[in-house]
Amino acid sequence: KMYKQIIKQPNIRGIAAGAVATGEIPTVGTHYATYLRCLSAAGVALTPAQIKADVGDIIVRINGQQVIEASATFLLDLQKYYGDQINAGNVDGIIPIVWSRPHLATDQERSIFALGLTGISSFTIDVKVTGVVVLSSIEVLSEVTPEVRTLGQHIRISRFPQSFATTGLQEITTLPKEGPDVGYLGLHIPYSAGSISKVTVKLGGLNIFEDVDPNLAKVLLQKQLRNPQTGYFHVDFARSNDLGGFIPMAGVQDFRQQITWITAAPGNFNIYTERIFGLNVKK
Repeated sequence: KMYKQIIKQPNIRGIAAGAVATGEIPTVGTHYATYLRCLSAAGVALTPAQIKADVGDIIVRINGQQVIEASATFLLDLQKYYGDQINAGNVDGIIPIVWSRPHLATDQERSIFALGLTGISSFTIDVKVTGVVVLSSIEVLSEVTPEVRTLGQHIRISRFPQSFATTGLQEITTLPKEGPDVGYLGLHIPYSAGSISKVTVKLGGLNIFEDVDPNLAKVLLQKQLRNPQTGYFHVDFARSNDLGGFIPMAGVQDFRQQITWITAAPGNFNIYTERIFGLNVKK
């Protein structure tokens, strides 16, 4: 078994207010996580609040294909969602992008989703800098082993803008099914407190997550050591904490979500998805 190294990569270049700063990670080894370290001019780690104020969207591409599209705020919230059960909340300075699945039972399972970069020509990070009130530099560090692996199964985080101008029932049919090698791990819906009364998810005409209100959603998550984050409705298909914890898209023709909005219309909002790509599909 190969031990995991922490390797300093080239810094993100072009930090300036309103700029899209960029970084390139050498395509060597197998990557388990990528950490962005946000520092002031004096080399002091930014607080999470300062990170959220100065860093906006982060896009990661492998061979030009987008695998992460999320705000820095969402990535910090996602760390707390998976890590708060061990008091692993946000830490000053660090935006974590975790490729493996830390909550799975064994390291063998967790390592399946690490990024094998053999044959990959580019691994890039774009960071939208919304301000430089405190931010001066972003360092990149990789958790990596020298394993020679191809990309295989890996996790992608995507953002799908939505709009709904009234209260009441909204049915969303536009989340992509992609293909037989894709599986959904979860949906994360940012919303204002009290404005969602229930959520239903339909798969192939069957209700697989039916009339779940925010309180039941919290109970479902807490029993599997998730920590529901304020301002999100989480639909987690991986609550079994094992390799089978996802919704496969193979053969799926109908995948829809029903959200009942009360007290306030959501207007424009996003749905963030966590999906597995590269699933092994039996021919």
